[in-house]
Amino acid sequence: MKKLIIAVFVLAVLVLAGQPVAAGGSSASGAQQAVRVAYLTPSLDVPFWRYMRHGIEDELKKLIPDVEVTTYDSKDSANTQLSNAQDALTKQVKAIVISPTDSASCVAVLDLAKDAKIPVVICDIGSDSGTYAAFISTDNEAGAKELGAYIASKLPSNSTVSQVTLNQARINGVLRKNGFTAGVSVNGIRDIDFKQMEKVNREEGEKFAQDLITAHPALKAIFCHSEDPSMGALSAIESAGRSDILIAGFDCSPEVVEAIRSGKIAATAAQQPVLMGRYAAQSVDKLFKGETVEPEIKLGTLLVTKDNISSVYNTLVEVALSE
Repeated sequence: MKKLIIAVFVLAVLVLAGQPVAAGGSSASGAQQAVRVAYLTPSLDVPFWRYMRHGIEDELKKLIPDVEVTTYDSKDSANTQLSNAQDALTKQVKAIVISPTDSASCVAVLDLAKDAKIPVVICDIGSDSGTYAAFISTDNEAGAKELGAYIASKLPSNSTVSQVTLNQARINGVLRKNGFTAGVSVNGIRDIDFKQMEKVNREEGEKFAQDLITAHPALKAIFCHSEDPSMGALSAIESAGRSDILIAGFDCSPEVVEAIRSGKIAATAAQQPVLMGRYAAQSVDKLFKGETVEPEIKLGTLLVTKDNISSVYNTLVEVALSE
């Protein structure tokens, strides 16, 4: 009887204090579980993926009050990304957002998630096949083509150009390569060689730019498929004393912005990773609410040059440079 009186007294205090009470006498707020979402990224060493992580995490926290977002760094390894997916599913995530390490290996992650009945939103790069709820991407081919046309307008007729590309196992890498080649193909300008990156870092950009300059002494432009490699290519060109070689980039960073301001990099096609991340988060939120999700969202790039950097800078910060 004494224990019953104490239990009733505690319950009354909780009610008077405005605390919700769950069945069985425990606090509902204490029993509430977080909504877990995983973001599988190729490599947080690359600024682009940090910008995208910011867009995903920031938007999810705005849309879903009880969300718990875990970002998994795959260290540019398809096996690690698959292991990360397995870990996320073991921890009972309710959705996965993935930026694949490559388009072929993404299929295994999609199959795992499908078996677990967990929806997946792909944010950039794409997959060779598989089931997913939404795909947020950049129009890589159009962006690279516009960039190529701009570079061609700055070159003499019959010039030669080369590329430091993403791994061609990535769909976006193929599209960038093809788009740039199409864009520069005027006035006898030829795209004559390319080198494929694996780590997509500054060291690769510098090494491959050095290789291309050595192999092709008459080279007049190099297109790098990512921001850090563009800075590496700049180092290689400066070390070689080749001020006649233009550098074109894809994506953006504060360093790239300053290099464009100073004329050291001719132009870049800036993706909008923060905005892409927001769209991915919004897709996840709609899935949770049972709303219709747009299966594919494709964003354009911003052509950034010395002539327009001042006018587009604030937009860049908002959609591409926040982490």
